[in-house]
Amino acid sequence: MSRETCLHLNDKDRAFLDGHFGPAEKLAMEVVVDVGRAFEAERLIPITSAHILGHYGSLHDAGIELLERLAADGGACRVPTTVDPSSVDFARANAFRVSSDYVSRQDRLRRAVERLGVTPSWSCIPYHSMNVPRFGQNIAWAESSAVVYANSVIGARTNRTPFGLDICAAITGRIPYSGLYRKKNRVATILFDVQVQQLSDLDYHTLGAIVGSRSGSAVPAIRGIPTSVTNDQLKTFGAAAASSGSVALFHIMGVTPEARLQGRFSGCESMQRMVVTRDDLQEMERRISTADPAAPVDMVTLGCPLLSVEELKQVFARMGGRQVRKDIHFWIYLSQETYDLAVPMGLIGALEAAGIWFSTGTCATISPVKVWGFSHVMTNSAKCALVVPSEHNVRISYRDIDTCILTATEAI
Repeated sequence: MSRETCLHLNDKDRAFLDGHFGPAEKLAMEVVVDVGRAFEAERLIPITSAHILGHYGSLHDAGIELLERLAADGGACRVPTTVDPSSVDFARANAFRVSSDYVSRQDRLRRAVERLGVTPSWSCIPYHSMNVPRFGQNIAWAESSAVVYANSVIGARTNRTPFGLDICAAITGRIPYSGLYRKKNRVATILFDVQVQQLSDLDYHTLGAIVGSRSGSAVPAIRGIPTSVTNDQLKTFGAAAASSGSVALFHIMGVTPEARLQGRFSGCESMQRMVVTRDDLQEMERRISTADPAAPVDMVTLGCPLLSVEELKQVFARMGGRQVRKDIHFWIYLSQETYDLAVPMGLIGALEAAGIWFSTGTCATISPVKVWGFSHVMTNSAKCALVVPSEHNVRISYRDIDTCILTATEAI
């Protein structure tokens, strides 16, 4: 059967397939076309940016081989493209006990993506500065938390783009017209009615976990979120929803851009409706925590998704001169950009002097922390709490940021 069956290709698409732009571009278009046919897309559409995966912990040797092949064949990104966190903090690999073999494999990935013209952002929050799409733009992003933020908070359009397709879309500038690129698939079909008086930062993580676990493949609408909700709270809500289920788009009434468009909530009252109460939040908190509360904590970690400057300022204010205990590791994950901004603000020096370890360009869910032998990790991140146990064989205590700080530190 021809690749073109049921999938309209324009002249440039065919030129890619015929190898007129080079072998890397030919392979990339073959992948894009085959995925389009598999999803019964009627055509390919142009994208304005891409965000790809580049961490060895998930891609392994097969990922290295694909990226190196594309680079060796002269492949280059046709749209602005950023990359998700690495599995290695290159600046601190020795301090974090990462083996030289692991570092060298991640470094091969790094060199391959840079040869392909990818901006070496190594961040799950590219929308903070390096890759900021506009409302309605078609993009091809990997990383579940970045995807849900771009779709929901910005109003751009992307599916959860898997590895392989992400870099092929970046090289061709094309993606199959399917899933959330289609307006009809972006309409909410399930309603969450949040009946909670005041929502804390932790509540947004927890609420995301509830919405994700109950939504299935549906696009959720959420009612009852105050318009004062911050971008960081929307970031953590979306990350939890994407990690606890398959949510890639949500609509918050009166808050997110598409929720203000006519027709996104037509028939709202006839949707399946789920009420969320304070009891539901507390029950989810208990479910997320898997550790014996009496067991000693080995590690406290913040920054999943990576902390913003504003979130780091909150940590600084809450530390209040406290010092990290000698029997606990306290790690915070940041993008390199956030770290560099926080240095002249005096945040990094003071917090490092207090005993906090910073890691940039990687995150707790994908960096090789097993070598430390931790058994009990405390975090304020629902995403981290949901993902890390299976990745690193640890138990989790899921607590608010104040409890995390108090557990990791002592007054001096």
